[in-house]
Amino acid sequence: MEQSFGDPARGKWSEERAWAWYNKRPWIRGFNGYPSNCVSRIAMWQQYKHKEVFDEIRYEFGLAKETGFNAVRAIIQFEVWYYEHDSFMANLEEYIALADEFGLGVMLTLGNDGYPPKAKWKPVVFGEQPFDLGYHSGIKTGPYAGGYTEPGYSLIDEPEFEPHYYEMVEEIAARYAKDERLLIWDVWNEPGMCRRDLLSLRPMENFFAILRSHDPIQPLTASIWSFTEDMHAKRALERRAAELSDVITFHSYRPYADTVLMVETLKADYGRPLLCTEWLHRILGNTVEEIFPLFYLERVGAFHWGLIAGLSQTYEPWGSYFEEYMKDGSTLDLTKWQHDLYRFNGLPYDPKEIRTIRRFCEAADRRDAAKNR
Repeated sequence: MEQSFGDPARGKWSEERAWAWYNKRPWIRGFNGYPSNCVSRIAMWQQYKHKEVFDEIRYEFGLAKETGFNAVRAIIQFEVWYYEHDSFMANLEEYIALADEFGLGVMLTLGNDGYPPKAKWKPVVFGEQPFDLGYHSGIKTGPYAGGYTEPGYSLIDEPEFEPHYYEMVEEIAARYAKDERLLIWDVWNEPGMCRRDLLSLRPMENFFAILRSHDPIQPLTASIWSFTEDMHAKRALERRAAELSDVITFHSYRPYADTVLMVETLKADYGRPLLCTEWLHRILGNTVEEIFPLFYLERVGAFHWGLIAGLSQTYEPWGSYFEEYMKDGSTLDLTKWQHDLYRFNGLPYDPKEIRTIRRFCEAADRRDAAKNR
């Protein structure tokens, strides 16, 4: 039996409320990614090696603060909540408290469409998490391997598990809907991604409805991630995600010119604050030197992927790129890191990038201080 939790748009913020929330804050700039010693969200949130993982999180939060960031985006994992419930909830609270200690507001991501197809799915096993060297996401058969034609698979597709997802959202919303340490509710990551199309429509709407039933002090959002020259041709699920969002979030791993057009079009289409919740893709020309100053100038919130190189190996290119690279005429430059700002040892991948980030973070702080005088 399909579950419904009412109108997901009931309680959606007005444009005025969204702008009032956004304008009273400093320019939001943060990062995505798992701790360097974790290959996945399972490794990050499980209780196994908890102290080692959170010691690394503390170190990386300090590095983020030193760099100039004031926010972090964290994606949770249903299986850890379901099978290790009590320790997961304790770990989530510890994560939010630790972020707050370093002046980082948390954008918490609840749903996710970034999965490989069911043929490649494996049940979660807790404990030591294996990883493959040289592959983006640290898993050779992960969602970025390329060559897949079937839709991505998630346990939420199974009728016996779907209600438990709603229980998870209900519990987390009840605990944090009035908590100022939480910056934004990221209801669903990349809806429709991995060939899922409309598979996540009902669950995404239910997540929105559950969260709004708690009248949260934080805005709700779900991201637009596909780019076309005519942004009005966005996929139906992305349009619905934007319609339900209090603030508009998008992903851009595209070059500067495409990102400019995305910002311009989304501003015109929705008239709400914008945040880019995933960016930085040097191989495609999405660089710190061009994209970060653009977001500063347009006052678009910015969360790049990711902070420091680690077992998830997101500095490696998406697996499909190796196939494309072998074709005649490929313009991909695989000598560059795809994501990540710092090396395993905490030194910058490119010191010029860190200088650029600090320069514009400091400029944003001066701009905000002048505005508030």
